[in-house]
Amino acid sequence: MSLVVIYWNSYQTIFAFMTIVNLTRQTADISIKTCLKNPPSLEGPFVFHHFNGTLEDLNNKYQKYKPELGGKFKPLECPEREKLAIIIPYRDRQRHLMDFLSHMPPMLLRQRVEFTIFVIEQDPLEKFNRALMMNVGYLEALKQDNYSCFIFHDVDMYPINDNNIYQCSTSPRHLAVAVEKWKFGLPYLSYYGGVVAYPKTVIEKTNGFSNLYFGWGGEDDDLGARLAVIELKFVRPSAVYGRYATPVHGKDKGNPVSPDRFRLLGKAKSRIWYDGLNSVVYNVSKIEKKKIYTHIHITVDRKKLEENVKLKKIELEKQQHKKMSLIDKQ
Repeated sequence: MSLVVIYWNSYQTIFAFMTIVNLTRQTADISIKTCLKNPPSLEGPFVFHHFNGTLEDLNNKYQKYKPELGGKFKPLECPEREKLAIIIPYRDRQRHLMDFLSHMPPMLLRQRVEFTIFVIEQDPLEKFNRALMMNVGYLEALKQDNYSCFIFHDVDMYPINDNNIYQCSTSPRHLAVAVEKWKFGLPYLSYYGGVVAYPKTVIEKTNGFSNLYFGWGGEDDDLGARLAVIELKFVRPSAVYGRYATPVHGKDKGNPVSPDRFRLLGKAKSRIWYDGLNSVVYNVSKIEKKKIYTHIHITVDRKKLEENVKLKKIELEKQQHKKMSLIDKQ
């Protein structure tokens, strides 16, 4: 075996080292930029199709992307820009959930985002409470990882343009702005439902969402009231991008129109500091870490929950009274 020795002087050594460092930095910059800007893998408009296979079919389909147990997907091509938790309030929608699991991951993988899908299922003993499950999803997701962006997503809304990037900004983002069931429009201008993206910082400022809307309606408008209190407005993507397919389905069992929604909305702004993350009460009965998503089953005792909200209100009023007394003494 022969030995080849190459002699470099100190200047050449330093120059070679600096060249390697610069090339490494350039490569890293290119990689990061690929994730920050719209990647070339985006298709633009695409079509929603019903899925007729099994969960095992989907597990096999996504195996090549190497998701962690519980359904945490990371882009293989470049570093992630933020950790995204997709929260789905859920009950008795198996067909829609399978469609969602078939439709969503391919788009998110094209967008080069790191994401985990959390399905929060409320037991059938009480009326459906979508906003409460959003609180639960937020709290339970943070027990799994330090997510910075949360997208609260109806299970039966399917984006059909991947230029509608699933990410957060400093303000909340309302993503579902051109919805099929409303002739690719909105039911009213201030509508704030379906799909919303919240950064963690804003969720903490609004104390999450109300826990009191049992039954259909009202919780979306309550979100807008909370944002008004902290003087924030939501932003929307272009209607060209924010398009969603919404296949027709029957009315949900166990989710009748809430008779209390207008009364609750009338006092929405005054409840923000005691009705939310700091007063939610629930029990986790089971956590299933599937291969491509995490399924969290919860039970809710409505009486205990409403009592806790009242106690939190009394506690807050006592704190405010104490502060006022101290000011008066000064």
